[in-house]
Amino acid sequence: MAKISVAKIVDGLGGKPNIVNATHCATRLRVTLKDKTKVDKEEIKALDGVLGLVEGATQTQIVIGPEVSSVYREFIELTGVSEEAPADENLDEEKVLKDDLKNSKGSIMTKFFDTVAQIFNPIVPSLAGCGFLSALVMIFMACGASMKDPTFANFVTIAMAVFTFLPFLLASSTAKVFKMNQYVALTICAAMMAPAWSTMITNGQSTSSILGIPFKVINYGGSVLPIVFAIILASYVEKYSDKFIKGPLKIILVPAITILVSTVVTLWTIGPASYWIGEQIAAGVNWLFANGGPIAGLVYGGIYSMMVILGIHHGMVPVLTQMISNQGFNLVSPTSGSANIGQAGAAFGIWFKSKDKKQKANAFSACIAACTGITEPVLYGVTVPSGKPFFFGCIGGAVGGGVAGLLGLKAYAMGGPSFLSFGMFMGGSNAFMNMGLVMVCFCVAFVVAAALTIVCWKPAK
Repeated sequence: MAKISVAKIVDGLGGKPNIVNATHCATRLRVTLKDKTKVDKEEIKALDGVLGLVEGATQTQIVIGPEVSSVYREFIELTGVSEEAPADENLDEEKVLKDDLKNSKGSIMTKFFDTVAQIFNPIVPSLAGCGFLSALVMIFMACGASMKDPTFANFVTIAMAVFTFLPFLLASSTAKVFKMNQYVALTICAAMMAPAWSTMITNGQSTSSILGIPFKVINYGGSVLPIVFAIILASYVEKYSDKFIKGPLKIILVPAITILVSTVVTLWTIGPASYWIGEQIAAGVNWLFANGGPIAGLVYGGIYSMMVILGIHHGMVPVLTQMISNQGFNLVSPTSGSANIGQAGAAFGIWFKSKDKKQKANAFSACIAACTGITEPVLYGVTVPSGKPFFFGCIGGAVGGGVAGLLGLKAYAMGGPSFLSFGMFMGGSNAFMNMGLVMVCFCVAFVVAAALTIVCWKPAK
């Protein structure tokens, strides 16, 4: 792939003075700007190595692909901003937010999914890393590894770390999004996950009380929603405490009040309620796939790529995490994986038929990336701009997902479902059979999409 001109990206974004801060995810450079009207979208899209540009409610997202981390480093050096850089004090943040919500399509829903993405994107590497280690655990167990072996037992402990202490990661990430002290947020998380609660549960105690008000004792290890809502509440408690408390005692009283009020209110109400909601959502999705069979797989496999384009696929991350924590598997990933591989198949078809050298090169590299679980390059840089191949990829995903739903295939670890992450599908009574059938579904999705593209798509002359 050609070297990306970061200087030209900066120019296309309106120059250094227009850039407030920047971050990145697995494939996109995400930039917050003072004035979005200064962005020259066509100039940025035309740059070599840039696969597309997406306008979010609060960020301008430039699709780069797997090379985004090196582009990000050069971008930071060139602009002089950092991921933590504060916004210009002259900006009225509340007005900016209201204008975003008013003017962006989907308004509240757009803001909701952007917030989910901002919370979960930073912890995806940890989820994916431990998900890969968990997949290795499944492979080793299928090959006869035993928990009696101390090396293997300790390896399992390491692999499960992120799921045991997931609330700590979520607390830090949520605190950053809602602009509160991250260490106070981690302290609230520590209070919610104190060993005393687990001891009560072990001793058969299901309830406790504070000031005579009873609450359900819950082990929040591995949970998702309770800590997120707890930190959102804490951000407001901290904000208003800081506003009204003056003088030298502020440094002591603000965190003390934030920790105490937020933790107690969460233990009383938010924790049990959101824990129940999380379990019900996970159970509902699980029920749909368990009982919907091929129809559920067909529909979800067909629309998943559209969800990725809209950014709403991030909303499934907490659901899948909850499902893995609750029951040790999910029925969704084989279907979403089929959708990813369907787009890879469409890209392969474009590579096969196109006469344009640049298009062929982009299609081939994006096809490989999609086969390894990274789909943004193939969507924004190849199939969507080509028109029909995107829908052929959706059809391939629907067919592969339908087969996965029909067979009731499962994923036993978190991660981006792809050919490369085959280990996440190993588990159950016949680990190799489940994994093999998932790979077959992926192949079906790839072949259907590639065949439709080769037969029905005509490259632009």
